[in-house]
Amino acid sequence: MFGSVGRAALCPEQRLEMIRQVHNQPFERFAAQCLKVRSKEGPIVPFKMNQAQLYAHRKVQEQKQKIGKVRAAILKARQQGFSTWIGGRYYKITINRVGFNTFILSHENATTGKLAQMVKRYHEHCPTPIKPTLDRDSASLGMSFKSLDSSYELGTARNAETGRGFTAQLFHGSEVAFWPKAAQILAGVMQAVPNVNGSEIMLESTANGQGGAFYDYVMDARFGRGEFILIFSPWYWDPGYKSPVPEGFERTQEEKELAEMVAMHPDGPQFSCFLSDEQLMWRRIKIHELKSNDLFKQEYPSYIDEAFLASGRPVFDPLRVLDAKHCCRLPDEVLRWQGDDRFEPVKTAGFEVVYDHDNNPVGYDFKDCEGYLQLWGRPTSNGIYAIGADVSEGLEHGDYCSFDIVDELGVQIGHYHGHLEMSRYGELLNAVGRMFNDAYMGVESNNHGHAVILRLKQLAYPRQHIMQNTERQHEKTTHKVGWTTDKKSKPEIIHDVLGAALFDESSGIQCIHTADQCLTYVYHNNGSLGAREGCYDDCVMSYAITLKMADVMPRLRPNSPAPQTHSTNGSLYS
Repeated sequence: MFGSVGRAALCPEQRLEMIRQVHNQPFERFAAQCLKVRSKEGPIVPFKMNQAQLYAHRKVQEQKQKIGKVRAAILKARQQGFSTWIGGRYYKITINRVGFNTFILSHENATTGKLAQMVKRYHEHCPTPIKPTLDRDSASLGMSFKSLDSSYELGTARNAETGRGFTAQLFHGSEVAFWPKAAQILAGVMQAVPNVNGSEIMLESTANGQGGAFYDYVMDARFGRGEFILIFSPWYWDPGYKSPVPEGFERTQEEKELAEMVAMHPDGPQFSCFLSDEQLMWRRIKIHELKSNDLFKQEYPSYIDEAFLASGRPVFDPLRVLDAKHCCRLPDEVLRWQGDDRFEPVKTAGFEVVYDHDNNPVGYDFKDCEGYLQLWGRPTSNGIYAIGADVSEGLEHGDYCSFDIVDELGVQIGHYHGHLEMSRYGELLNAVGRMFNDAYMGVESNNHGHAVILRLKQLAYPRQHIMQNTERQHEKTTHKVGWTTDKKSKPEIIHDVLGAALFDESSGIQCIHTADQCLTYVYHNNGSLGAREGCYDDCVMSYAITLKMADVMPRLRPNSPAPQTHSTNGSLYS
């Protein structure tokens, strides 16, 4: 189309007409004619779109035609060229529109540098008649075009303030699942990109476990909540993911099951195909290189759920948690505490119901239940119960106070999470504990828990847990009311109690929020245990403590003499 035509050989009218033609042609033709990329083999070649890129491009074009803009969450396998496609798409729009700014945000400096090189390569090799002149002050990580009042900028997601203050019509978030403070960064991005026709926001990433901002965008898009559409690209769409098959090759049982699943794909017929032996051989080699089948599933997923289940360093086996999650159900009743021992029923007609993949109702929305007591049963006259309580600061926007009730079989009977001042939290626990036949209660004594324990003492609550601690050096045993979570006791209740219950399918979980937080409870880089960034773990901690209380509580019926397991003198309430 362009041959060796230079800018000077064209009059202004001819150049404008050529720009018009370029702007109106399909992107895949523009890419092949005007954009150059560095191939995996090394040489610089014309940009010819692959199957995954063509699928994604078609999906966003359909959305743009329908609503006038693009809002997409892209869950992908490794090295399928989505950054290459988005970068080229945004370059074409930027050089053909007046007043259009592009902003690319990556998860690390090295990737940001590579993306900057990529887009500058686009500009360097773009045919002279159609590419605008760069401003002299173009930054090292971007370009600006004064004649168009447009720019193409890149940056790295470093902290919650990253990206604030800019305005762009086109935004690409790269590897969003690995951003620090992703939720806060994206909150700023959504304000920085105007909600107008022609604007585009694309968030792409490989998976990094369940929970977090990217996971939420993917799930919302998957189930049609909000404007974002979900674009998923399985590993087997890449034509390069094939290896020669050795003589005597036979498919393993796992490979046969994978091939059957892909042929009848759970995410829809558009992802169905018949895997070849060459593709399965490539998969074998890659799993051997990664030394992990789970890591392969994270980097090269076959279906949507697999990507999240296999990634993110979860503490609990995700498949065991999903088994528990399938047993969750709507509470029999939801109560509002009125003070003292008074509770009143809550009308749940306006609550958002959460459904599982089989469209069964399994719970109410987390925020809708905040501050209410959910019950899956009422106390029986001779039932014995345990309560475990996690304590937060009680701040409106901080972590939640959370407690659970289980029966003597370890089945979850009640759950509460909300924000309460410590004295009031103690009063609520007193009322609920007495309702459940003076349930055996363990309140986490760390930090603000002391105030809750003290309030329970003032209310003469009869059955609080006492924790013994023996110092080996002095062979001295001390007693302390409540449950202290430390380096020794935390692994005990997480691994040996809750983890073991999930493993042998005896966790008794009925609250969907407890199960969901188990899925986002992870190992951090420093080896500690806790919630994934942007998630909560108060339900995990309260339930783990509750199961521990159920293990150690005296098995005496309510009409039996109360055991002497606590003291009413002040020495135990430190």
